[in-house]
Amino acid sequence: MSGIEWLSITPEQLIRDIENIVIRQRENKYAFQIGLRDLDFNIDQDRLKDLGLTLPFPSIDLAEQALRGGAIIPTTFIEDDSTQHQVLSFDWRPIGNSGFNNCVTHSLALTDHGLFEVGRYAAASLNSQQRYWHWFLHKRLATSEEIHDWMAGKGLFSEQLFEQAYHALLGE
Repeated sequence: MSGIEWLSITPEQLIRDIENIVIRQRENKYAFQIGLRDLDFNIDQDRLKDLGLTLPFPSIDLAEQALRGGAIIPTTFIEDDSTQHQVLSFDWRPIGNSGFNNCVTHSLALTDHGLFEVGRYAAASLNSQQRYWHWFLHKRLATSEEIHDWMAGKGLFSEQLFEQAYHALLGE
């Protein structure tokens, strides 16, 4: 005997096992980096003018400048699988950098799906020499339910949540 035990399984049990695997995958979806295929922004034309910027931005550095200056604010993230996130609050401040020569900036975003560490960088296309601004969800730090319970329990607003998250993530 080979030491392998063979068990029979009913079709119903197989279906339940597969359903449980799908549920676990959905729950763990944000354990790994998720690509974003599109983003929407609110654009403050007066703030752009104050910063001396105009659309379209001729470089990603100017887009970053507009983001840091509050002239553009992300409102929607759309994942590669079409899952949409309504951005409730976004804080551009870097909580870290990664990638080759630290070219990827990580910031915090509170969406209707939770609190996320969001990365962005200047990506290169194989089809052209043009660079594009690539964004991704690096990881989920907390679910929307956890954030709601935590904020309600402490009476916090999103700005205070970001401050506490920054202190925790940066070890301050």
